[in-house]
Amino acid sequence: MKLTVVGMSFVGLVTAIGFASKGNQVFALDSDKKKIVALRKNEIETIEPKLYDTLLASEANIRFTAETRDAIYGADLIFICVETIEKDNNPCDTTALYQTLKEICRFIQNDVTVVIRSAVPVGTCQEVHDFMMTITNKKYRIDVVSNPEFIAQGTAMRDMLNPARVVIGVSTKDSREKMKELYSNFKAPLLFVSPKSAELIKYASNGYLAVKLSYVNELADLCDAIGADIQEVSVGIGLDPRIGSKYMSSGIGYGGPALPLDTQVLSNMAKNNDVELSILDAAVAANERRPHAMIDKMKKELGSIAGMRFAVLGLSYKGNTNDIRRSPAFKVIEELIKEDCRIIAYDSVATTTFRKKMKSDQRIAYANTLDEALKTCDAAIFLNDCEEFKNLTNDQIVEYMKKPIVFDGKGVLNPYELKDVKYYAIGKKRP
Repeated sequence: MKLTVVGMSFVGLVTAIGFASKGNQVFALDSDKKKIVALRKNEIETIEPKLYDTLLASEANIRFTAETRDAIYGADLIFICVETIEKDNNPCDTTALYQTLKEICRFIQNDVTVVIRSAVPVGTCQEVHDFMMTITNKKYRIDVVSNPEFIAQGTAMRDMLNPARVVIGVSTKDSREKMKELYSNFKAPLLFVSPKSAELIKYASNGYLAVKLSYVNELADLCDAIGADIQEVSVGIGLDPRIGSKYMSSGIGYGGPALPLDTQVLSNMAKNNDVELSILDAAVAANERRPHAMIDKMKKELGSIAGMRFAVLGLSYKGNTNDIRRSPAFKVIEELIKEDCRIIAYDSVATTTFRKKMKSDQRIAYANTLDEALKTCDAAIFLNDCEEFKNLTNDQIVEYMKKPIVFDGKGVLNPYELKDVKYYAIGKKRP
């Protein structure tokens, strides 16, 4: 089969490289010619473990191109990985998706299966089918399949190549057989469902994770109030096989490109259909309060924080990536500035991107190294879990900081190893 992946954003690139590494011949299409030139040189902007190495190992099986005709002509499977962005209060704008589909239709010369990998509203597969059949004047059979991705930044290649499950929404036997063949060498259960169910599974999964995270974070508030330890409580809860131990870490709240927008899409979908997802809405509201909860914790432990200089460490929403979308760092810095604080911000990979997005303020400075940030602050706040932070030792913190005071918003440090450091985290007892 000729396999084409359209859209070399994060999801598309991981998808194309993943299928190529499984031995498929993949055409990887993007309209951005500069991006294609860079990818042909194995130059990847995205910081993602194992992505570059996997590309090098499978480059013989992947062809990057900006020519739609080359990629689409004769294709059996076309994966659509065009980003659906937030625009004009719409968390999932599909304008670019349909523009891409219209261009693709110009070059379809055979029956084809179109696979929607992008996050799209429920019902999009049927709409895409009708749209493409109209554009092509029904000359060819076009099956549209939903195959949502469940890849997380930081573990994307592992998630792609060793998924917990593969969800496939199909409506014809032919498309079912094509997808079954494509995934034949993946060691994961294939769940064949209707396209609408597949589309909803994506949002429902992320909605559930958001609920779980917000629940643990609010339990941390309770632990703070009564003197329990959220880490001990989380372990005790997670050992129950009905619950599980993943997504049980308390902290500054979730961010990034997926959970915030997917929960909004799911909530809007429910409201538009006169259904109330009150638990989901409460989880979203609880997450929005997390930066305020951290600031309140700092004021409780330090008293007045006005005029203090804080090292804000971790500007991306997640450690070891340069993705700053919906990063909690934005809100934390904004709240600290309201308290008349000064900021020395640092991230090993995301500082440049963050600086472009964060509005300029003379009270915000940026450090080039971690030790520079720590040496010039009154206290430090950790907001993501990058490896550099995990490797900090008690002696390093004491050496670098005038007063070794840290607030851990991501559970990145082990307080039992910081005997000379004043360690604070919501819901965690000090050793």
